[in-house]
Amino acid sequence: MNLVPDALTGVLMAIEGITDARAVLNSPTGCKFYHGHIADKQYPRDSSYDPLQYQEKFFFGQPRIPCTYLDEDDYVAGSTEKLKSILPDIAKKSGKLIVVVNSPGASLIGDDLKRFMSEAGLQDRCIAIESTGFSRPVTEGFEDAVLRMLEWMNIQPLPRVHYKVNLVGISILHKNWEGSVSELKRLLALMGLEVGSVLVAGSSVDDIRRSSNAACNIVVCNEYGLKIGRWYEERFGIPMAVSSEGAPVGYEATEAWILAIAELLGIDPSEALEEIRKERKKVHRKIARFHSLTGLPKGASFALKADSSLAFPLTKCLYNYLGMVPAAVKVCPGGDAEQEQLLQEFLIRIGFQNAWDNFPGEEPADIVIADGHTVGLMRERELCRGGVEISLPSEGRLEFLPRTYMGTAGMLFLLEGILNGLKALP
Repeated sequence: MNLVPDALTGVLMAIEGITDARAVLNSPTGCKFYHGHIADKQYPRDSSYDPLQYQEKFFFGQPRIPCTYLDEDDYVAGSTEKLKSILPDIAKKSGKLIVVVNSPGASLIGDDLKRFMSEAGLQDRCIAIESTGFSRPVTEGFEDAVLRMLEWMNIQPLPRVHYKVNLVGISILHKNWEGSVSELKRLLALMGLEVGSVLVAGSSVDDIRRSSNAACNIVVCNEYGLKIGRWYEERFGIPMAVSSEGAPVGYEATEAWILAIAELLGIDPSEALEEIRKERKKVHRKIARFHSLTGLPKGASFALKADSSLAFPLTKCLYNYLGMVPAAVKVCPGGDAEQEQLLQEFLIRIGFQNAWDNFPGEEPADIVIADGHTVGLMRERELCRGGVEISLPSEGRLEFLPRTYMGTAGMLFLLEGILNGLKALP
């Protein structure tokens, strides 16, 4: 079983991350259920969760991502009748944008999706993604879908607002994305900046249409946002703030992220930096006490699997700040080549080059930081003593308090998971 999401998942989560957009899958039901579940779990938009309320055709008991339920006859004769039926029906229930997405199998049928949209009179509300690129990385599917929707929105240039910025490169597929957006908005507010839209997680079509008024686009995760940021640069001349230290994960990378924004916009970052330093000082007391009692976390080992924009700053944070040693470090497919190179160079520099691409490693690690399924599996097999879940698929734990692994609040979340996991050491 492959736990790494592919381009189809990236496309669907990009669409479902817009508040008034809906993805419609031209596919068998097998392609629908997982994606419908994840979209609803990660970004619930309906007030009712009674599956009996979604028994109508195409929804199959889920409020998200209706599908044409293709069968073997449709692969021979085409999906014409089902497409003609689904589009008007979905249009009555949907917002400003409907995106019809072919599953890999449906893309081989060769149906003219644009013709069906035109015949249904929905060409002004509908676009088609006829091929998601089969098994390309999730990041490529995400960015390609966002760019396709940006083109459809026909965004016009607007006068720049000096305090408005866009966050680029966040998906509802990211674990705790809402908490991350809240934390980053809080830090940006300390520099007098306001987030106009998040591309694309929790913003509406109208929010995104107004996004050309931003003073800059701030990239959070490179692999999810660099192409989008370049599109805005080429189309509107909006500059892009990118940190060489990756996503704002850990104190060092968060400071670097803030400094990159401040340098680009010519603003004073001192209040935001002072906030980070205060938090760091407060946290240091607890870490020092924990260390005096246990000798940890210094010297404890970790195994890490994450996107490159997270793996690079996390590895540096765990090694430089906590004194932990990398037993295994692996980046997910579709990462940012530059940050992967920087991560490899860092591991060579500190003498742990054998940890690269060696997940989960030959020996058990004290702490594993990865998706929830991997964390749970390694615990069961006694390949780690504690773990921190930072990506999907999840272990299924219900969470009510806001969480993030970014910014200063994110560092608290990581420290809780790591130090409590290390308490289990003999």
